[in-house]
Order: sequence, then structure tokens, then C-alpha cells
Amino acid sequence: MLTKLLEINQIGEERSGIFDIHEKYWPQPGQYMPCQPDADPAAPLVTNLFRVIGSDDRLYLGPLPDNWLPGDSIHILPPQGKGFSIPVTARRVGLLPFDVSPMRLLPLLKIALMQNAALVLFWDAGQNHDILHRLPIMVEVAPTGSLAENLDWLDFLAVDVELAKLSQLDSLLSIPELPFDGQVLVHTDMPCRGISECGVCAVRTTRGWHLACTDGPVFQLKELFHVAQ
Repeated sequence: MLTKLLEINQIGEERSGIFDIHEKYWPQPGQYMPCQPDADPAAPLVTNLFRVIGSDDRLYLGPLPDNWLPGDSIHILPPQGKGFSIPVTARRVGLLPFDVSPMRLLPLLKIALMQNAALVLFWDAGQNHDILHRLPIMVEVAPTGSLAENLDWLDFLAVDVELAKLSQLDSLLSIPELPFDGQVLVHTDMPCRGISECGVCAVRTTRGWHLACTDGPVFQLKELFHVAQ
């Protein structure tokens, strides 16, 4: 479908955009939408946008390429892949953006708060005041390194991590088995969206190798723990 990029937001170092898309086509947190500008229809659909934090009545997607401008016409495909699903029984939820922006995890805040869950964002915020000011006051922000001290507290952990750093999660969690549920958004290039099964986004799991573009990009944490490389 063809849509308009209505506005651009700069939050920290990341650009996100408001798109004119009906709510029934909005992605779940963690799903992606392949896009390309109408000005370059011959280009492959390789710009994958994710839902990011914004107002409830408008769709915010990011991160945007630097050359996209308000008013641009954008070809966009329906939501692709698997997104996050917080268990309805989860009452203590952690969000872990592992050396990445928290923007792709923050849409989960509303879902967790609607379940009356307590929330902790494990993130080294530094000087990212733009993002901090957008967080509800009910959300606690704790350093990434404090996660290891709070593993017994968690019911559910949502992670966003680059494919190349998956193996580092084992060291951060520092336990032989997980006492809680969790899901991981594996952030990686997904150029073909599963059409050609190019293997660029292959992720090693307990069930063998799987493609982030179709089997993910959100995986169960227990399928990656002590396995992913």
C-alpha cells in the first residue's frame, strides 16, 4: 500500500515518523514493515521499520533513513514476522535494550501497564533525556548491570539485541537456567523478507537455525539462551 510520511520526530539520536495507516494494519511491537520511497520504485524493499513509542492514536515507525522527509510517499507492506506477546499473568516485567536504543521496546509499556504490571527498563540512559521524559512515571529505570541482581524478581523479560551480540546475553544473565519467561527481538538485516531464504538473518536456536525475517524477529528467550552465536 502507498502511504504518506506525515511528520518526523527526533528522539535522542533516532528519527521516527508518523504514518497515515489505518489501525488495522499497525504492527505488533517487534514486528516489522518493509518500506521504500515512491520516488524509487525499482529499489528493493530493504528499509524495515518497527513500531516505536508515540501517541496511542497515531502510528510511529522507526528508525527512519536520514533522507526521508515529511510529505514523502512511501510504499509499505503489511506487518511481517512475529512480535512480542507478554503473558497475561506477568506482573513484573523488565525491558532490556542491550546496547541499542530502547525505542523498539517502549511500545510494550502500554501493554504491561494495562495488565497492572510493575515495569523496569534496564538501560544505561546517560544523557538521553528525550526518551526519559517520555516514560510514564510508573516505569523504573535501572542500569543494565543491575539486571543480574533482579532475575528472581522478573516474571517476563523483553530484550532487543543485535544478532552479533546474542552470545553476550549469557554473560549478562549469568545463570544456568532462566526462572522467568522472556522474548528477544533479534535486530539484524532482513533484506529478502523470507522470499528467497537468503540466510543473511539466520539465528541459531535450540530448534536449529531459523530466519529472523519469518520465524522471528522475536524469539523465545529460552530458545536462544546458551545456544545463540
